Amino acid sequence: IDFANLIEFDDFSNLTSIPDSWAWLQTTCGRDRVALLYNASRWRIASLGGAGQVGCMISEDRPFIVQAFERIDIATKGSCDALDSVVVIGAHFPHPSRFNESLSDDLVLPLRLALQSVIEASATSEVVLIADTNEFTSTSSDMITSYLELPGNTTMSTSLE
Repeated sequence: IDFANLIEFDDFSNLTSIPDSWAWLQTTCGRDRVALLYNASRWRIASLGGAGQVGCMISEDRPFIVQAFERIDIATKGSCDALDSVVVIGAHFPHPSRFNESLSDDLVLPLRLALQSVIEASATSEVVLIADTNEFTSTSSDMITSYLELPGNTTMSTSLE
């Protein structure tokens, strides 16, 4: 595992069971917290200006982190298919306003704009979304990648159940 996202923890300073080789970024919107954990023995925060953004999807609620990472030692990446850099999103999405409807554009706009900014600053088009999307199971992962305007045409995901 290289990345993880934690939401709604009361106090991230008590994360004592995280291995020493891991680090994290965190942000808060109102009382809602998000922590994006990463394996610091494999990845470092991208050093380019603008390669990270935090924000709230709605006023004082539903935080997100968008951060570009660089692989620390490309020589040890193990596979020619492994990534040299990646943008990772840790987020806690708002709930859709109606049953069986997806999120409205205005609710995802802050995250979409932050993502576009980080992709442009880092010149990285590989994106990993780790989030509680609060979407209904009728909303596919492809729909989520579409409304966030993620680059590329391949989506790999877990079930939304």
